Amino acid sequence: MSTPQPKPNLKPNLPVTLSFDEVDDLIYTARSNDLDALKADIERLSKTYNCSPSSIIRSAIDAEEESEGGTGGCLLHWPAANGYLELLTYLLQTVINASETSFINHRNYSGNTALHWAALNTQLDCVKALTEAGADISAKNDSGHDAIFLAEQADWNPVQVGDEGESTSASASASASTSTSTSRYEVYGVKVESRARQVVEWLLGCEKAAGLERSSTTGSAAVEHEEEEGEEAGTEEMEGVEAANGIKIK
Repeated sequence: MSTPQPKPNLKPNLPVTLSFDEVDDLIYTARSNDLDALKADIERLSKTYNCSPSSIIRSAIDAEEESEGGTGGCLLHWPAANGYLELLTYLLQTVINASETSFINHRNYSGNTALHWAALNTQLDCVKALTEAGADISAKNDSGHDAIFLAEQADWNPVQVGDEGESTSASASASASTSTSTSRYEVYGVKVESRARQVVEWLLGCEKAAGLERSSTTGSAAVEHEEEEGEEAGTEEMEGVEAANGIKIK
């Protein structure tokens, strides 16, 4: 059994104290993939608070109580989960230029970083952008799972973070996930790696994975999947999968 991770402090000397509505607007714009509007909002707020755009980005934390629907996520989580590469790149570059790379590993209420969400949703380009910007691929969420494990798990349990940070079941996204729910599938008779497997292989092959034990990660999701085969199916099982990944069901 993995050791529970300490809950993140969501207000660790934030650069700026934004209002609830200001944070909510920024999150909504990031979640909607409206890059121009997000840039305009960040520039406007940076002038209002006489601070850098990076300070606004790092201060926009969804700190609403978890019982009220809050996630604890930062602006990186939603574009990472949904594959909004251009918007994610803008946020990362703005933060990196201000030498605030520690923010890239911000954890939500369940200990998930933006990299965890990108890996779970098999968003390879976003996984690459986050990793190259300084995301810690060895970071584990509250369930003891790292990004490689979550990408592997996507091969067995196609559970994704939706555009509101929620999870969608395999049945709800069958058309998008049927062909990618196994390690390989065939296109005109040619075997092609699934998106999940591409994420796993890229993470294991990147320079930052040099110190990771391949045997301790690759195949771990498959083992857990086999152990769970005897569990009762249905809503309770689905909730368990989502809870394990720190994804709320509303």
